[in-house]
Amino acid sequence: MTNIDFETLFAPYLSLRLSAFDNVKLIAAVLSDAGEPYQCIEAHFQDAVNSQVQHSGYFVRWKEMWIFCGITNDYNAAITLASQIELINTASIIVKDVPIMTMQQVSFMCIETAHFDHC
Repeated sequence: MTNIDFETLFAPYLSLRLSAFDNVKLIAAVLSDAGEPYQCIEAHFQDAVNSQVQHSGYFVRWKEMWIFCGITNDYNAAITLASQIELINTASIIVKDVPIMTMQQVSFMCIETAHFDHC
């Protein structure tokens, strides 16, 4: 396995704004295509600004990183690295079985999203 970093692998997708679950599917497809092991997760986490607020979101664990895909009902989410892992409630983790798309399907999803964003 080669040493691939987040920025290199996901650079073509970081400007996209997809639904949170579509982001999970995109990340799973890219990592599967690269032969990288990963785990898709839904979990609760505390808001970074107001610790009284809880969110539910999608993450992908890859290597030692947690990739944040968005709050579960977000339809316009960015892919980012989760920087405050300690805010994730590990007791709430649910491992998600995500269908793996081909890279061609990822391309179609990105084209479709770009098209509807500009209509």
